[in-house]
Amino acid sequence: MCAATLSAQEIKKIELLDADVMTHDKSRGENVNRVLGNVVFQHEQVMLYCDSAYMFTDDNSVEALGHVHIRVNDSTNIFGDSLRYDGNRKIAEIHNNVRMVDNQITLTTDHLNYNIPKKTATYYEGGKIIDLENTLTSKKGYYFSEKKDFFFKDSVILVNPKYTMTSDTLLYNTTSEIAWFYGPTTIVSKENYIYCERGWYDTKKDISEFRVNAFMRNDRQTLEGDSIYYERRTGIGLAYRNVTITDSIEHVMLKGNFAHYNQRSQYSVVTDSALMIQIDKGDSLFLHADTLKATFDTTNQKAKVLFAYNKAKFYRNDLQGMCDSLVYLFSDSTITLYQRPVIWTEDKQLTADTIVLQTANRQLESLSLYNSSFVIARDDSATNRYNQVKGVNLKGYFKNGELVRIYVYEKSETLYYLREDDGKKIGINTAIGRNLIINFSGNEITSISFLETPEGTMFPDDGLGEKEKFLRNFDWLDEHRPLTKEDIFRWL
Repeated sequence: MCAATLSAQEIKKIELLDADVMTHDKSRGENVNRVLGNVVFQHEQVMLYCDSAYMFTDDNSVEALGHVHIRVNDSTNIFGDSLRYDGNRKIAEIHNNVRMVDNQITLTTDHLNYNIPKKTATYYEGGKIIDLENTLTSKKGYYFSEKKDFFFKDSVILVNPKYTMTSDTLLYNTTSEIAWFYGPTTIVSKENYIYCERGWYDTKKDISEFRVNAFMRNDRQTLEGDSIYYERRTGIGLAYRNVTITDSIEHVMLKGNFAHYNQRSQYSVVTDSALMIQIDKGDSLFLHADTLKATFDTTNQKAKVLFAYNKAKFYRNDLQGMCDSLVYLFSDSTITLYQRPVIWTEDKQLTADTIVLQTANRQLESLSLYNSSFVIARDDSATNRYNQVKGVNLKGYFKNGELVRIYVYEKSETLYYLREDDGKKIGINTAIGRNLIINFSGNEITSISFLETPEGTMFPDDGLGEKEKFLRNFDWLDEHRPLTKEDIFRWL
């Protein structure tokens, strides 16, 4: 008895404060009154205004019609054409042209349920909220007034002057103006297209983080990663784990576990297992270094220059190389290797202080060696025999991917093994001169021509001691040569 009495005391009756006319309407029930004109009700702190209403005394409820206005508190007001208010449960159900104003946000829908004790609003038939900058629409929505959280479900669209966001499920806080998305989400703007399946976006500061199948794409580049942090105002993006940056024009991919991307300055830096792949149907190039930095042309966003820093190593079926650092100019397809560079093509090894490779149509066209040029080719894999050419500067030319001619400028030295047509050994030729031309066919030297008379000596095959078979500074680096694309990550 005591508990029942206490419960009854807690439920307060709806009070009629004002109306122009009040009549008794028996058609709706024994204890039903109809009020007309400038109607005002109060239930605890809630105020209700309307043109006319039915008061259900037994049920402690009200049906209101015409210019309905509920003042929940000083900051929350709800408007509509009709209302069913349950005073026992303190739940308002508003229909047609519903508009809820809470501080600086406005929610519009055709059917809204508002739970006054829980301070929550719910709609299931489509709704829209508008705040200072954003317009949000969805089929279903839940508003938690105390926390200022909106939870949207099904066909969610957020429109901002700078972008449009669509999502399956989205949580939006009207105070912080941060949106959290759960499920497939796209953000489309003039600058880029963004997709993810988890993440958040601070619409006030224009910063965001995207996860789960996340990527950003503009006209020509795509940035992917397990997690992407993005600042729209600065154009800076940071990507973490399983990162891929793709340039669709140059057919280049940068991969790694961390990337710094600057959309405005047009550059990308990739580290942690950094890898560049220049995609080619015939023969792709794979390049690894501690750090890869790519710059893009600001007018057409094409890849412009690639810098590879520290322990750069690359692999292609017809060409391999390594150096401390290199620069790849996409505009003229030139690769320059710096600091102890070495390249391998077929059975040849080429070293110098600096090496420049020139490609055309994805094939090697020429190479240039500057200072301390040294070319070594194995003569017989079964023995320790090598054909060798030394010079100051060297220029080589390729045909169909094969090295066919080398020009050696200034002082040059040669040591090569002569054979009959049937492969029988003839002897060893050594020469010192200036400016020579070497012609190749496959892996074999077909001719050596000195443009100035050289000093040369022919020795029988066994006429030189072991040390004399190697020119000064000979260094065969075959153990460093990458034989597969996986070997570029190996640095001895």
